[in-house]
Amino acid sequence: MKLNQPKVTEQLTPATFQDVWLEEDPYLQNCVVLDSRFDGEMVERAQLTNMLVKNSSFQHASLPDLFITDVRFENCDFSNADLRGVSIHRASFHNCKMLGVNFADARFTDVLFEQCIGNLSAFVHAKWERVLFEQCQLKDADFFDCKLKQTKFSMCNLDSASFDETSLKGVELRSSEFESMTVSMKDLEGCIVSVRQAVQFAAMMGLDIRDE
Repeated sequence: MKLNQPKVTEQLTPATFQDVWLEEDPYLQNCVVLDSRFDGEMVERAQLTNMLVKNSSFQHASLPDLFITDVRFENCDFSNADLRGVSIHRASFHNCKMLGVNFADARFTDVLFEQCIGNLSAFVHAKWERVLFEQCQLKDADFFDCKLKQTKFSMCNLDSASFDETSLKGVELRSSEFESMTVSMKDLEGCIVSVRQAVQFAAMMGLDIRDE
């Protein structure tokens, strides 16, 4: 699967995330944000475009309806942030903490999550296309009633993740691991899995699997 990469220019102006309040509309573009803290803050409908954000913290921040285009996040902490209704296009998250993030009603297109920790995050009612999770921790994550197109979980930990009411047709899981998972037989149709995972799913569905 080929993702469209974030189009971040080399010439960026230094800024902090608090600069979103300097404009009439909460808008940041063409800038680099380093070592900024926005913990517990709240801003609605902020727009981020053509940015690099590194070593910054958004713990417990409330950023509903956030709009992100062409942004690269590195070593950022979004733990327990409220990102309901976020719209993310051509963005990447590298080595970010996303424990318990609320991604309800999110919209993603061409998004990479690499070596991120997203345990207990909620992607309820999310819709996305061309999304790659690579070497991510997603234990107990909730993907309830999602629409997933061109999605790959590569070498991820999906133990106890829930895909209730979410079709996994065309979704690739085969290099990822889990001990248990919530998913129905009908929603597994067309999912790309390994032989070992096929046996796991069969056992989860109640089959009595025995060697001859």
